[in-house]
Amino acid sequence: MNDSPQNESSVSPPGTHELAADRERRQILESIPDAIVMVDLDWKFTFASQRALQLLNDPNVVGHDIFELFPGNLEEPFYSCYRKTMAERVSTEFEAYYGGTLDVWFKVHARPHEDGIIIFFRDITERKRSEAELRASEERYRVLADLNPLAIWMGDAAGQITYANQGFLAYLDIVVEDLHGMGWLDNFAPDDQDRVFAAWTRSVNTGVDYEIEARLRSAANGEFRWWHLKAAPVRDASGAILSWLGVASDIHDAKISAEILREQQAKAERRRVELETIYRTTPVGLALIDPVHFTFLNLNDHEAKMLGSVKEDILGRSLNEIAPPDKLPGLLELMREVAGGRHVRDHLVEGELAARPGERRAWNVNYSPIYNEDGSIRAISTASIEITNQKKAEAALIQSEKLAAVGRLASSISHEINNPLEAITNLLYLLAYDPQLPEALKLYVHMAQSELSRVSQIATQTLRFHRQAVAATLVTPRDLVGAVVQLYAGRLANSGIRVEAQYRTDTHILCFENDIRQVLNNLIANAIDAMRTGGRLLIRAHASREHCVPDGRSGIRITIADTGHGMSPATLARVFEPFFTTKDLQGTGLGLWISKGIVERHQGRLHVRSSEDESSHGTLFTLFLPCQETAPAAS
Repeated sequence: MNDSPQNESSVSPPGTHELAADRERRQILESIPDAIVMVDLDWKFTFASQRALQLLNDPNVVGHDIFELFPGNLEEPFYSCYRKTMAERVSTEFEAYYGGTLDVWFKVHARPHEDGIIIFFRDITERKRSEAELRASEERYRVLADLNPLAIWMGDAAGQITYANQGFLAYLDIVVEDLHGMGWLDNFAPDDQDRVFAAWTRSVNTGVDYEIEARLRSAANGEFRWWHLKAAPVRDASGAILSWLGVASDIHDAKISAEILREQQAKAERRRVELETIYRTTPVGLALIDPVHFTFLNLNDHEAKMLGSVKEDILGRSLNEIAPPDKLPGLLELMREVAGGRHVRDHLVEGELAARPGERRAWNVNYSPIYNEDGSIRAISTASIEITNQKKAEAALIQSEKLAAVGRLASSISHEINNPLEAITNLLYLLAYDPQLPEALKLYVHMAQSELSRVSQIATQTLRFHRQAVAATLVTPRDLVGAVVQLYAGRLANSGIRVEAQYRTDTHILCFENDIRQVLNNLIANAIDAMRTGGRLLIRAHASREHCVPDGRSGIRITIADTGHGMSPATLARVFEPFFTTKDLQGTGLGLWISKGIVERHQGRLHVRSSEDESSHGTLFTLFLPCQETAPAAS
């Protein structure tokens, strides 16, 4: 071989001027990753790629005889393969070592072409050395494997089991030949064989590590015991799988113990989840409090909701932050007593929370100490039920009974005065047409008749409000609203409130008249309360459609608007909540909540808008009642 150092380049062109086709061919050949040389019929080099010149370590091969320049080609299998390709015009392929100064393993592919042969070759020295080292290491591995107390096994790249160490073979009482083909699968429990085979096939096909637990038969007693089998592929430098190496260990005793432990843990976990679910979802506020610093150690969702925050924001915070002593007096002292060992049962706590200032609330609480094994108190368990609405409901019930009694009294009075009113009306009528009545007194008689008529209307309306309707009736917006406005005529006049009413429809709506009048009564009464210093009460009624539903129902829309002080966004957000009121002791907080329920039973909608802006303050309620062919449900 020529040992001269490599120079810049050296492909000698076949002529002085290369044709365009030759240049294109050379560019294509140079782009192929394999080294390439061409040899003519006289065994002389006619072309060598840059990669070939690098591997051959000679920049001047073109024009030289392949056997003279590289006599190693006279050795086998180089010589016979090149001769066969040249003479028989067939391709040959082989791997061989080229000694001498090159000292390289080549993978060679020779192909015939019209002017001789073309040889593709690449350096595979590193792979060959790796394979040699692998064979040597395999021998060492076999010795170590046979001495290893673990079960060790091996498979080839195709998945055939080729080896198991003596400990494994002895356990199964078989020889290596029994593992060939599918024989190895017979040692597994019948119920596990399909699963084991599927997992092994998947690993062989994809190259992912093999790992499975399955039962193997012990030759000593025929018992199927659980084993853990694991294998990983051995790859060459290119990443191709050469073989599989695996280990196996008897896990039967550990697995049985683990299953028993797992069952016990599963039962314990089920109990824990059940208790946690009860703790988290119960409608009672539950919490654990530190007995020293009175910080929250744990609490459920209901407790967090009662405290006006989320669980994450409360944990770790002190009781004083959540319920300041000046807002919830006596609570901290109560906690100190429980931290001293006292149990608290059905205790009433009243006050305000930091999250919702200005809102007085009430709770029924039960507190108990939780002890450590040494008798010390490690936590305080609290259970709280909010009874704010219950107390408000009790107060509202008392107020309702008072109102009901007043209503019955007013109804009785209205009923009883009807007869005297009729008599007085008749007498005034006779007096008005008495020819002896002086002309100067006629004006007073007519004024008396007018006022008496107004008293009669008030009495009639009072009776209509008190009496419960047994069936829905057809009524116009004018009839619904007019009767309510008439009841408040005196109060409206005395408050300096101007009523501006427009009725643009005479459509009849099927409804429970008294119920809808109750709604309108609440809306108008609230509007009057909002205009203490006078203002305008705007009432509009017109035919409309409800476009927020798919069928776009037709009906009437009644709006009640005032020019009062308006509502803040916080008040507006809670206006339909039961027991929420801004009137202190004068209100129950039930009017709008009941009104919304009445409207929804009529399949209608009640919406509100409000503003506190100085230039346009006031509140507007919109009542939509659909036209229905069937009567709504009775209240």
